Amino acid sequence: MIFETTASVRKFICKRFIRLNCCLLLGLLVFPASSSAEYFPGPQGILSALQFNSKGEVVTEPQNLSGEMLQAASGSSGETGPPENSSTGGLIVDPYADEAVEEDPFDADAPKGNGFEDDPFAEDEKNVEAVSDPLERWYNRPVYVFNDHFYEYFLRPVTQTYKDFLTENLRIMIRNLFHTVTFPARLVSSLLQLKFEKAGTVVGRVLINCTLGFACMVDVAKEGFGIEPVDEDFGQVLGFYGIPSGPYLVLPLLGPSSARDGVGKAVDALMNPLFWLIPDFTTGAGVTSEQVVNETSFYLDDIKALKEGAIDPYISFRDFYNQRRKVLIDE
Repeated sequence: MIFETTASVRKFICKRFIRLNCCLLLGLLVFPASSSAEYFPGPQGILSALQFNSKGEVVTEPQNLSGEMLQAASGSSGETGPPENSSTGGLIVDPYADEAVEEDPFDADAPKGNGFEDDPFAEDEKNVEAVSDPLERWYNRPVYVFNDHFYEYFLRPVTQTYKDFLTENLRIMIRNLFHTVTFPARLVSSLLQLKFEKAGTVVGRVLINCTLGFACMVDVAKEGFGIEPVDEDFGQVLGFYGIPSGPYLVLPLLGPSSARDGVGKAVDALMNPLFWLIPDFTTGAGVTSEQVVNETSFYLDDIKALKEGAIDPYISFRDFYNQRRKVLIDE
């Protein structure tokens, strides 16, 4: 009974062993066709690496088997390290990767010189003061839309017609006349900021242009003597003494401004001689309209380019105004 049981067990083990060997042999035959055959060479490389004695026994040492197998499969020499002239510089390169990456370019601890250039505008962005615009949603943007419609459907067509009929030289003469007449605001603003050189420039330009400039309409001071005009106003005076600009404002028909510059515009209007010399409102409105249309005729193309090139024209006008005012105050 015991011998029968032992024979049954032996027979069962032999059948299982034969099935296992068949599966292993089938796997070895099929495996080289897979995509991983480069790492595992398959039965051809293994058999070529094995050594047999006269009795058919394997004599290769187990610890050297894997190295000999890989060498025989790849056809390489006995060197284990990468070739000296390797283009990868000694890196272990994944054959399925597009290219070897030496270091992570987004690693915060990575050394500099990783191929990324520094942002040339990063330092300038740190110095730009943020614009305070708490009224953007319920006041500034609606007023901007109103001003934009007024410009597109009224002021721009009128100005374009005005520009087509009047030559550039004539428009420059009218511009010089208004610039000379409104000199008191620039003179007072220069004196209040202790900019006495600019104050002298304002006085000298007025004297030269009024005496030699054909009724102040020719800028002889600039063209003949090289004296550049001065751009000062009461809003710059307030900024000079440290008064903050306050929230950004869009004034109806007047455009971009701020709380500080709004006060400055009112003071400048009071220092304008035309405000006191013009007898009635109708005449004053006509003179002001002429000044606005004539001045706008020089900026039609600039306004068009700014609006077409901006993702959000409101933001572009606001940032441009803020930067321009900062430059004028810092001068």
